[in-house]
Parts: sequence; C-alpha cells; structure tokens
Amino acid sequence: MEPRRELGRGMKTLKRPMAFLLLLLCALLALAPTASANSAEPPGLTVLVLSPPEDLALYIRFAGGDEEAGVQLVRGTRAWEAYYRFFYHMAPMSRERIEQGAELVVETGGERFVCALPAGALKGYNNLVTLDVAGRRVVAGQPPWRTPLLVLLRVALTLAIEGAVFYAFGYRGRMSWGVFLAVNLVTQGALNAMLAGPNQSAYVFIGYVLIEGAVFAVETAAFALALREHGRGRAACCALAANLFSLVPGGLMLAFLPL
Repeated sequence: MEPRRELGRGMKTLKRPMAFLLLLLCALLALAPTASANSAEPPGLTVLVLSPPEDLALYIRFAGGDEEAGVQLVRGTRAWEAYYRFFYHMAPMSRERIEQGAELVVETGGERFVCALPAGALKGYNNLVTLDVAGRRVVAGQPPWRTPLLVLLRVALTLAIEGAVFYAFGYRGRMSWGVFLAVNLVTQGALNAMLAGPNQSAYVFIGYVLIEGAVFAVETAAFALALREHGRGRAACCALAANLFSLVPGGLMLAFLPL
C-alpha cells in the first residue's frame, strides 16, 4: 500500500507543475511560426531518398524544354538520407509553365529511368516527395514512420545525456525520475517535433537556440516545483546543468542527423 500512497501523493504534487508546463509549451507553439518566418528557403521541391546510391543524380525535365536531361537537382546528405532540391527559379521557363508535364529523370548505375511526379508536386511553396529507387516511383510526402522515429531517436539521445546529469546531482527516487521523464518527454518531444522536416534550412539552428532558451526556463520551473527529493535550489541547478550539457550535442544532432 505504501508505494501506492507515495505514487498518489506524487501525482497530486505533479498536477500544478505539469499544468504550468503545458501552458508554457502552448505559448511556445504559438510563437513557433513567428520564430521560423525568416528561415524559409526559396520556393521549390525537395526529393527525399532513403539510403541513396552514391552516384544517384536527379533531374526535372519539363515539357517543351531545350535539354534532354532537364535541370539537375542540388544534392545534400545527412547520414543515411539524401535531399535533392529544385527551386522554381532554376527552371528555364515561367512559373506558370513549370507544372505542365514535368517529370523526374533518375540516373544511377549507368541507367536512366523516368518517374512521374505526384499531382501538385510543383505547387505551393515547399513541396516534399520521396523517391523509391528500387521501386522506380515517386510518392507525395514522406513515410509516415519517419518523423516519429527521428524525433524518438533525438529525444532518447538527449534523455541519456540529461539523465546522467540528473543522476550525478543525487536523484535516486522513483518519483524524481518520474518527474524527470514526464517533463523531458514533453519539452524535448515538442522541441524536436517543431524542428522536424527535411525542408528545414540552415536557420534551424537559430530556432533551436531560441526554443532551447524557453525549454531551459520551463524545465527549471518544473523541476523546482515538482522535485522533492532535494531542495529547490539543487533542482533548478540540475535542470540548468542538464540542458547546458545537452545543448551542444543537440546542435550536432541537428547538423548531422536527418530532420
């Protein structure tokens, strides 16, 4: 019975801090569009390729275009993914004619084949499609498992770092670790979800630093209010230290791991 009573008291203790945490996160989400307003690249199309061949080259060929191959897409890589980008200003024709019969030309392994682009792939500002090289097809968007898996990976790595700091500060109780997991799953999950997506530009680092500042404040307040194993001063210092230790690794994950 004693563990149940302790858990019940702990849940009551968590109610107000978690409500405060959720309110602050709602404010973060409301500010997110403003923070990213200046981070957009020129309008265009991103072709996502998972585990791409080293020699893979992509072109967009337009109906009535002068070149047989078309306009070559610019390649970027992150770990096991490649991103091929086409910006509308690269086309040798007006924006109105871009969508008329455009198709993706794929070159790899000394072969060339053509894939039809999904409807609307060249409409709007930022468009994303995924190329299945083996299946020789292009589908709109990205695999549904991709973003949750990448967010989970980054959150798990962050939790490992911050958990080591939490342990070093002397927190051993089950309730303390429950607070740690609850707070970090919400804050780090929200942070990484807001910064997810292969269309993110280099300005993503500015957004990361700005949002991390808010995460510092949220986690410091939540730890100070909810942790009871030690004093509030230690709890606040622990939150600040944990976030400082994870700040640089978090930036490196943004730089080298897929978004």
